[in-house]
Amino acid sequence: MSVIAPNLRFSGFSQRWQKKTLGDFMTFKNGVNADKSMYGSGRKFINVLDVIAPAPITHDRIIGSVTVSDKEFAKNEVQYGDILFQRSSETRVEVGQSNVYLDKDKTATFGGFVIRGHATTEFDPMFFHALLKTDKVRDDMTSRSGGSTRYNIGQDSLASVPVHVPSLPEQQKIAAFLGAVDARLAALAARQAALGRFKAGLMQKLFSQQLRFTREDGGAFPDWQEKRLGDFCNVLSGHPVSGEDILEIETDFRLLRGANISEGSIRHSKELDRFFGGFNSRLARFILKVGDVVIGMDGSKVGKNVATIDQQDAGSFLIQRVTRLRTDQKNDLRYVYHHVTSPRFRQYVDVVNTSSGIPHISLKQIRDFEIPMPHPDEQQKIASALSAMDAKIQAVAEQVTKLQTFKKGLLQQMFV
Repeated sequence: MSVIAPNLRFSGFSQRWQKKTLGDFMTFKNGVNADKSMYGSGRKFINVLDVIAPAPITHDRIIGSVTVSDKEFAKNEVQYGDILFQRSSETRVEVGQSNVYLDKDKTATFGGFVIRGHATTEFDPMFFHALLKTDKVRDDMTSRSGGSTRYNIGQDSLASVPVHVPSLPEQQKIAAFLGAVDARLAALAARQAALGRFKAGLMQKLFSQQLRFTREDGGAFPDWQEKRLGDFCNVLSGHPVSGEDILEIETDFRLLRGANISEGSIRHSKELDRFFGGFNSRLARFILKVGDVVIGMDGSKVGKNVATIDQQDAGSFLIQRVTRLRTDQKNDLRYVYHHVTSPRFRQYVDVVNTSSGIPHISLKQIRDFEIPMPHPDEQQKIASALSAMDAKIQAVAEQVTKLQTFKKGLLQQMFV
């Protein structure tokens, strides 16, 4: 039955979109479950990581492989235009995430945690790729998942998901437009990655002293000295906080926890933020200032979760399992920050972390990390050069975020 049309539409199209189900367009099948000895060689094998990747799936982008017979491969072959769905996840919101296979020359197979949707009638694969990412479809899909410790969605549930679909020419028009947006996003992401590689190369040359700055008069700076962080930084671990002091209601003191630190930035959200209800003047030394460097001391990304405190987060309260670095005006803390965000610090953490459980680094190990220290004026020049690169990378990252937001808005306006 004919129904509604989207708010934003290309000229030349007036026919109302049809309400259908995914099962009207494709059939569904679970993937291969092979013995573990069969993985690692053979045919290209699509798994969940390929499904949740940001780019459409092509043969060359698939990392996994599995050895299967020709007969088994034929039963589980993934062809151009097939849609792949994530069948199972620990969180409901991730169930049913999808991607599209866009290789016209080579085919692949797929795993048991993936469901393949294969077309039974003609449609534009990239239109459906976008349609399946709209909030309305995602919400309906996740509501159909079941489970307790893990959430799952089955073939029948996927087949019954309702969708509103226009004529094939309008599908193709929308897909082409969104493809242009995706191409711009890919170009920005490539530029961001290139700037990151350039910065990494620059850091390597500067920290190894292959590239040196000179004094204002052209003279050479003195030789560098190897020092431990604890020799010139005030290295402080956060204050232990009991459960009764942690509040979900907002107070003057937001807790700065390891969960808030994410590879160069401080994250905030309703789920992450907690506040402190037990502050008194004796705890003033745990209040963070602008420019402080904070390091998460445990978790899967230990050694990577490092950030600088800006105006927004000044005044936050430092708690256990987070370390704060602070130094006097003689040394440039930005210089130190670039060292503790370098691959060298991550390698150091990997070496000193001997835990068989949750990866962590101790306060003493942070204090013992050695840094080659140049003259304060040369520190400043190095820090300024690397911070300028960070500003360029951040500017591109902000363009990516704005374009992603713009695309999300388009998805809500261009689809029913």
